[in-house]
Amino acid sequence: MKTNAIDLRQYFRPVLGTSPWKVKLGVGSFLTFEFGPRVRANHHIHGKWHLWIYQSRWELLRRDRPLVDSDTDRRVIETAARRLEGTSLSGIKFQDRSRRTTFVFDDFQLVVSPADYLENPDERDYFWMFFMPDSGVLTVGPGGVRVEDAKVSQHA
Repeated sequence: MKTNAIDLRQYFRPVLGTSPWKVKLGVGSFLTFEFGPRVRANHHIHGKWHLWIYQSRWELLRRDRPLVDSDTDRRVIETAARRLEGTSLSGIKFQDRSRRTTFVFDDFQLVVSPADYLENPDERDYFWMFFMPDSGVLTVGPGGVRVEDAKVSQHA
């Protein structure tokens, strides 16, 4: 199901004003954020809500000053990313035309832009995914904004 940019906040409403309890650098420059109560699934502990910054370029700013970006040294990214664990997700801004998303964490901003390294991106590629407790996943990618059932999604 495709959704409008103005609908994005409704999906994040349960975690707005809360802090991620785990922010982690994954493969390459992927970032993951765990929100809400801890849930055990498939021998892993994750948050009831899970944000995955996936195939994208991103930049982390503090008070509008650049700290790190997706091309920064991994050790520097890991240190900067952990700083978000003590901050509240206070907003989300989305620009439909450019597919650019800004996640606001108190005085930090995580600006996520489409990856320029994907060859022939299509609706199967995602810039970020937000997994929700009802098995739904909100995705933003070249195909637009979508809400899918994580059980049938190939990235579940």
